[in-house]
Amino acid sequence: MYFAPPKRKFVQRRVRDPICGLVPRKNDTGYYCGGTTTYYMLVPKDMLRHPLAAAFVSKTISHEYGHHVQHWTHILDYKAVEGIAVKRATTDLLSRRLELQAECFAGTALKAMRREMPPWQQFRYLFTGVVNDPFAHDHGRQSTRLMWTEKGYRSGRPGVCNTWSSPKRKVT
Repeated sequence: MYFAPPKRKFVQRRVRDPICGLVPRKNDTGYYCGGTTTYYMLVPKDMLRHPLAAAFVSKTISHEYGHHVQHWTHILDYKAVEGIAVKRATTDLLSRRLELQAECFAGTALKAMRREMPPWQQFRYLFTGVVNDPFAHDHGRQSTRLMWTEKGYRSGRPGVCNTWSSPKRKVT
């Protein structure tokens, strides 16, 4: 299978991608555009002073790179199915399966690079403390995101990241 690495753009504010429009979307820090095979990482100057900045940026980049893998393996094509889903619950479930698989892929990438990464506990901490998560309905709850990220990290193999055949209760 042909594969090419994604283009990377680190930005300090939202920017316009020629195909995907204004990215990252509002209130988000990362975005992958399959049309230009580019991931965007929003990194405001003050963010880099935060003690968890390295873990946050590493996890976000790994997640967006996971979407790039989904693009090249045609898994991201399932996103098109969302447009024909009749019910919002069905659309959200498809989106969660896609996003949680990207979280799991992020875990496998972080495992592969663990010698250059912050301690795992810093990554776990990223999934705590969110009371009102605007992306829970289509990305999964924080506890579910952590579960899939840890699953990928523990195994280090992308083959464990099959969210598509997992029961609904595992992709909430």
